[in-house]
Amino acid sequence: MKRFRYQALSLPLLLALILLCRYGTQIISQRSLVSGIGIMDLEKAPFRAQRLDQALVEGLREAYRQTGRPGLADTVAATMFMGRFYPEEIRTEAPMMEMYKEDVWEAGKKAYQAIWGDLECFPVPGGGIVYEDTWMAPRGADQERRHEGCDLFGPEDLPGHYPVISVTDGLVEQIGWLPLGGYRIGIRSPGGGYFYYAHLDSYSGELGEGDAVQAGQVLGFMGNTGYGPEGTRGQFSTHLHMGIYIRTREHAELSVDPYWILRFLDPET
Repeated sequence: MKRFRYQALSLPLLLALILLCRYGTQIISQRSLVSGIGIMDLEKAPFRAQRLDQALVEGLREAYRQTGRPGLADTVAATMFMGRFYPEEIRTEAPMMEMYKEDVWEAGKKAYQAIWGDLECFPVPGGGIVYEDTWMAPRGADQERRHEGCDLFGPEDLPGHYPVISVTDGLVEQIGWLPLGGYRIGIRSPGGGYFYYAHLDSYSGELGEGDAVQAGQVLGFMGNTGYGPEGTRGQFSTHLHMGIYIRTREHAELSVDPYWILRFLDPET
């Protein structure tokens, strides 16, 4: 009878011990995972690539529907950090980061807020837009420059035909001609992201530096300007070059890959 009673008592204790060991092992594993992440990782290639896949994009869209834009940015931060910038599943929180890497977590949330927190719409409405992930592909005659953005093409090579709209609210920070970018406009979003639209054929209305714009507002029209003095056209096919930049501890303008941000916004994906 005593032996039976001892076994009856020991079984729950054994199960509790197994669960405790499993939980402890998970904690140690997660703590080990985040222990190698530092502030400077927010300057490096894995962070800048913003690498997702279509399944994660769908998960983020669901997070957007449930929590809105601020919740989306936090979800992206948790997902990226707990996957060491190579995520495999959506995470809604990153408790190990908050517990053991609070300074990195706060800086990371701010960085992801700048990129993801103000997104509202795809930059070229109307459908049929084609774009690929050409992040860091060689550019120029000498192939020494790297492509720090994403190019979007309309169904037809028609400069001045396809409107380009702001993907966020924000302020016009820069506007005018650049030798490589042609007629361009840069919008600083409320969260601090800089959204850059280049090779425009023309601008919409009388936009100037400091003007407020709303998400969905037409900024100009897709063109083929650039690669020369002001007014140069036709050096390449009509397209929109879109770039996204953030401020970090070491960089006033750090570029990140817009491709998966565009996939998230694209109603056709």
